[in-house]
Amino acid sequence: MDPHWIAVAFGTVNSIRVVFYLPQIVAVARSTSGARDIALCTWAMWALTNGLGAAYGALVVHDRLLALSFALSLLACVLTMALTVVQRLRWARGLRAQGMARAVHSPSASPT
Repeated sequence: MDPHWIAVAFGTVNSIRVVFYLPQIVAVARSTSGARDIALCTWAMWALTNGLGAAYGALVVHDRLLALSFALSLLACVLTMALTVVQRLRWARGLRAQGMARAVHSPSASPT
């Protein structure tokens, strides 16, 4: 049995996989609750795995398409993590602002 079809299938699916990151990236970008349900440690592991896959493709098997598909997945993972951090910082800043506004407008905060 010729294993060439496995290489073609792997390359095709791995390249298409990049598109499937988009719904997660959009969801994180639209989050109004700090993207708290995103596990950064999981995304970091996926980024590491994709980075190693890109290096393996480029340096070990000298397959540019394989390296590119892993590099694009790495980019998608890093983008997801960066957006998550930005959303969490915005959310925390909003909570702090709400807390300050409540303290300023609270009846107990008024001098008597």
